[in-house]
Amino acid sequence: MWLCKLKLRHSDCPITSRAEKYNVPVLSYPMGWYDQREIKYSTTICFFESVDKDAKHNLLEDLKKDKRITNLEISGDVFVYQIKLGKHGQHVMLYYERKLFFPKPVINSPDGFEYWEIGSWNKDDITNFIKHLKKNMDVCEVLFINQTKLSELYFPNVMPNLSEEQKNSLKMAYANNYYTYPRKIKIEELAKLAKKSTSTFQEHLRKAEIKIMPNFIENYLVKKKKS
Repeated sequence: MWLCKLKLRHSDCPITSRAEKYNVPVLSYPMGWYDQREIKYSTTICFFESVDKDAKHNLLEDLKKDKRITNLEISGDVFVYQIKLGKHGQHVMLYYERKLFFPKPVINSPDGFEYWEIGSWNKDDITNFIKHLKKNMDVCEVLFINQTKLSELYFPNVMPNLSEEQKNSLKMAYANNYYTYPRKIKIEELAKLAKKSTSTFQEHLRKAEIKIMPNFIENYLVKKKKS
């Protein structure tokens, strides 16, 4: 199995430019694209990798003003958007082939770049994908491309792969009604219960949330919509 990591930038990405503007990282999973009357549309699920409430709020309010966004749904730190790319969009998914898969979420970084990990059974599928990107992206840098074992890949829908610290933080947060609305306990109080510093506990909890969120999206938000 082959795995490649790419550093990309394209002018029509509605998320990375705002991640840079508001200094807030955003994880995303591309859901595909379609063509309607020669106009291309793409849908993406995103998750904030940040605890900065103001930055997240400002990014979403800014995104709402983007006239290219035809649909937007928000649920806490998760949001799903559809963008109208026009006839000649640059979006990465326009060059995607079904032989490729995404072993990890895309990182929309505050440094102004997107970091994609692409997998395939055949190296040629990846190199062809890269050729298309280099012709159409503002920046396309290959950080690595190599063979890897299945055990080294991360499949969130099958096995979230939480560390013991991450599992314990998530269980403690749930048991103490951290996820109720309104919340019954603050992160600082949870950290004291866990006998950890606030920053350490928060890091374990955030990493656990990031790993399980794709599974939550598929098994709750997406399936609920279909039912």
